[in-house]
Amino acid sequence: MPKEKLTLYLEHEQIAWLDSKTNPELKVSAVVRNLIRDKMNAESRRKAKKNPFSTGLDPFSFYLINKDVIPDDLQEYSDLLIEWWPIRKKKGGSCTTSVANRIFKKLRSFPTQDRKQALENAIAGGWKDLFPLKQSYKPEEPEFKPKYFKASDNDLPPTLAEMGKTAKELMEGQL
Repeated sequence: MPKEKLTLYLEHEQIAWLDSKTNPELKVSAVVRNLIRDKMNAESRRKAKKNPFSTGLDPFSFYLINKDVIPDDLQEYSDLLIEWWPIRKKKGGSCTTSVANRIFKKLRSFPTQDRKQALENAIAGGWKDLFPLKQSYKPEEPEFKPKYFKASDNDLPPTLAEMGKTAKELMEGQL
């Protein structure tokens, strides 16, 4: 791009300051160009911060995310994801679209019945990541169910009453 010549009228203190910033390798024109370039960059950064929904900005890079950025298959957990995202950001977790996609993939890998609880645990614990629910390391003990026996259900010898005998007859040996 061709350069154009420009004439500036400056005050004495501006000229003195400009002279203090120059040296044999950096001429006055280069100092002025650098000042203008820095100012232009600062303004473009300020505009980007003012309009977070402009193109080119990651929708997951903010403390608050919108329900629209959550995949359709995880919409039932959108309220929990929206509540958890600022916690993740505050804890220093990386908040980008690619990280969000990995989190969505991880959430999908959990059993359907555990997804809600995993998000609730992350919110309650202030975690910056999601963790699967821990399965008990102790085997589940079977529930105690007493067993009732009936004499008619077993091949037990008959009772004295069933034989028509009394204990006295048995003691006397009159079987």
